[in-house]
Amino acid sequence: MKWLLLFLCLSVGFIFFRKWLAGKTWVAQPAETFEGRMLRLGENLVALPDRSHLPPEAVSSTTLICFPGFLEDMRYFLEVHHNTPARLVLFGNANYQNPFAVVPEETPLWYGDNPHSVGTIAHDAWSLNRVLECMTGTERVVLHGHSRGGAVILEAGYQQPAMAARLEAILEAAVVPGGRLAGRDEKRLDPVGLYLYPIVFSLLRFFPQRVLKSPMMWVTNATKDRLVASIPFAPRQYATAVTNTRDIIDWQARTDYSYYDSFKRTTLYVGERDGVLWRKAMLESAAQSEAVHVMRTEGTDHFISLESPDTIRAYFQ
Repeated sequence: MKWLLLFLCLSVGFIFFRKWLAGKTWVAQPAETFEGRMLRLGENLVALPDRSHLPPEAVSSTTLICFPGFLEDMRYFLEVHHNTPARLVLFGNANYQNPFAVVPEETPLWYGDNPHSVGTIAHDAWSLNRVLECMTGTERVVLHGHSRGGAVILEAGYQQPAMAARLEAILEAAVVPGGRLAGRDEKRLDPVGLYLYPIVFSLLRFFPQRVLKSPMMWVTNATKDRLVASIPFAPRQYATAVTNTRDIIDWQARTDYSYYDSFKRTTLYVGERDGVLWRKAMLESAAQSEAVHVMRTEGTDHFISLESPDTIRAYFQ
């Protein structure tokens, strides 16, 4: 009886400890310098980097809006698009840390109330559409989404197809309709793995270099190492990471291939390998729509913008 009581006490203690870890608001990594403005749009942050080093006509004719992947932040696009001839708008995932040493401006009145749950693809897509409606006045608008960010772009097009019809979509190693996580990750994560997320990520804060030993790191460089090592620090709360993952799995299972059809032009970049998303499922999904132009890249894994930035830059040449 004594051992049973001890087991019950430990179990209850573990449950409350896990709940505390999931709901705790974590301290961000030291912020990096940033030249430009930042807006708060509800739970999302939007950065507007200074583009004064580019010809004024380039910035005034094209807007490039970028959305990062799961456990990533807006720094993912800074290097690849530093000289891209466009006004640059960088999104942050909802309820994620601010990676920059700049205080965001308060949410403008035009943003309104987001009707979707924080952490879902639908929530971030709604925020993206508000930016498209109120912050883009250029003739050309290009959306670049990496991984989960690709699904956010597709969902935004599904929510507002009339507006998306004039837009170009770059989907990089993207979460797509009918897609899957790499290997057997979905079975490992549901439900025990997801329940342990807060514990795993809180431990990784103390050992971030462990992330660099994962299979997705067979292609590496200093920029990729720095950004991937920051993965455990990205969410403000690990409950958001749990919601993100559940929603990614659900979104891939329930969406259909018509999600590809909203845009003026859709290009999917696929890595030579992919240690995060199932590459075969991604290609099979894209093959179901004539609207998708597939670009197979070489010497790349899941982070094509970091591993082969010139491949992405070539889109704008």
